[in-house]
Amino acid sequence: MNKRILFFLVFTISAVLSAQPDLGPFMEKSSFTPKSKQKLFLKIQNQNIFKNNEYFNLIEPGYTLFGSQANFTLKYYPTSNTFIEGGIHLLYYYGRDKLDRVLPIFRFQYTPVKGLQIIFGNIYGGMSHQYFEPLYRFERVMESPPEIGLQFIYQNKRIHSDLFINWQNYLLRNNYTDQEQFTLGYTGNFKILNHHHRLQLDIPLQFLSTHRGSQTDTLDLHVVTLMNIAVGSRLSYHFTGFIKEIGLSVNFMFYNDLSPVKEQAFTQGNGFFPEIFAKSKWINLHIGYWKAKDFIAPLGEPLFSSISYTDEGIVFPDRQMLNIKIDLHHKIADGIFIGGRFESYYDILGNINMEKQPHNDFSYGVYINFSHDFFLKKVK
Repeated sequence: MNKRILFFLVFTISAVLSAQPDLGPFMEKSSFTPKSKQKLFLKIQNQNIFKNNEYFNLIEPGYTLFGSQANFTLKYYPTSNTFIEGGIHLLYYYGRDKLDRVLPIFRFQYTPVKGLQIIFGNIYGGMSHQYFEPLYRFERVMESPPEIGLQFIYQNKRIHSDLFINWQNYLLRNNYTDQEQFTLGYTGNFKILNHHHRLQLDIPLQFLSTHRGSQTDTLDLHVVTLMNIAVGSRLSYHFTGFIKEIGLSVNFMFYNDLSPVKEQAFTQGNGFFPEIFAKSKWINLHIGYWKAKDFIAPLGEPLFSSISYTDEGIVFPDRQMLNIKIDLHHKIADGIFIGGRFESYYDILGNINMEKQPHNDFSYGVYINFSHDFFLKKVK
C-alpha cells in the first residue's frame, strides 16, 4: 500500500476531535487587567459563514446559511474590575437588498472576586455556553439574535460554571396580547483528574429550559416549559506533538415537558451519546453514536430529535444515528480565524425518510471570524 495512503488512513482513525468541533473562534471571552483601567476601546467583531445543509428527510429540509454579522461597540473600563460596553449589531444574509437584523448592544460586566464575572445586558451566549449539539444547534450562532439578560460565570483551575437567563420577549405592563419568552440555562465542567497535565477526567453538567407564558389568562395560549439536562464524563490524554489530544466522552441527555397542559408529542425522553475524540494541530474529526427515545430539544440540532419540524403529525420515537464531523481550522493572527467543516448524520434505523431505509444527510461550510479591541484613548 502507498505510504501516503496508509498515513492518511491511520491519521483519519486516530486523529479525531474533541467532544465537539473546534468552537473557539465562535466563543466570545473577556478578561480584566489592571492596565485597562480608565481606557476606552473600539471593539469590532465579525463572523462570516457559508454552510450548506444537504438534508433529505422528514425532520427538517436542507437549506443554505450564507451571510455576515458584525458588532461595533465602544468599551470603557472605569475601574480595573468593571467595564461598560455599547454599540450596534448588524446581520446581513447574502442576496438580499437590506439588513436582516439591526439591534443595540449593551453590556455591563463586574468581577467582584477572582474568577467570578457578573454580566448584565448582552451576555456571552451562543457557542460560548459550550452546549452539546443535541441541546444547542450550531446555526444559532447567526440565526438567533445576541442573547441578553443576566449571567454569572465562575472559573478556576478545576471548575467552569456558566449560569444565565436569556430574555427573548419582554412584555410591557398591561400587555395582554403576547407572552413572555426566556431561556434559563447552566453549563458546568468539573475537572476531577489532571495528572501532570496529560491524563484528564472531566464531568460535564448541562441544563437548558425554554419557557413561554404569562400571568394573564386572556390569551388562548398555554404556558409551555420544556427542559433538557445532560450529564456525562470525558476522559482525555494530551500530547505535545502534531496530535494534541485523544479520548472518550460518554454523555446522557434527558427531555421533560414541564408545561401544565401537555402539547408536545412526547412528555419525556432520553438520549445516549458516546464519542471518540482527539485534537490535532489543524484538523479534527469527531465520531459519535446517538441513540434516543422520545427526545425533544427546542434549541438543539433537529436531526437528533424524535419529532418532525415540518409536519407536527410525524414522529420518530426511536432514533439511532452515526455522527461524523471533520473540522479544519487555522489561526491567521490574534483574533482572526479561518476554518471549514463537514458533518455527516447517518440514520441507522432508516425511519426519517420516505424510503424507510438507512439514510445519510450531510452539510459542509467555511467561515472567517475576526475580533479585536482597538485602543482609542485614556479617559480619567
